[in-house]
Amino acid sequence: MTDAIRIFVGELAALQPFKGLASEVRFYTLTPDADLVVLLFDDELQDRLHSRFGTGDWPENQAVNLSTTDQTFAAECSRHGSLAYLQSESDAGATFQSAVLWQNGALTIGPVALDLGGANAGRAASLRPINVALRALGVKAEPPCDECAAFGLAGFASNADIRARGWSLRP
Repeated sequence: MTDAIRIFVGELAALQPFKGLASEVRFYTLTPDADLVVLLFDDELQDRLHSRFGTGDWPENQAVNLSTTDQTFAAECSRHGSLAYLQSESDAGATFQSAVLWQNGALTIGPVALDLGGANAGRAASLRPINVALRALGVKAEPPCDECAAFGLAGFASNADIRARGWSLRP
């Protein structure tokens, strides 16, 4: 079975435009005192975005499951605060992760992806895409933790997991 995380992370102001797509959009934090907010980017929300603005193109390099419309919308949201898209898929011990970061309406990192299996299994945690994006959002890690653990994401395996155990915000 594959576990998958597909989330946008940023300040609440950067994520608020997603409320215009679906009033039932919920925001979460992964720890009770977190400054950064999480939005689950599931197929339903992505479909709503596409039905409103069109699907756009799917890049040949599928490092992330985002169309050009998704990326343009995220860039616009980042005018309200830095915004990252984080994606992680784990299956039978192999993990693939990717990340994108937008700031001030522009793409600043990515999409970057890394397959953590095989030759990349020993890759330094500081170079993993999710850690790079979280660090750019201001997450600070103290060894032996990495940014993923400091942010609280290491305790979650999937969007369903975040929905069940994350702290829901009601802005």
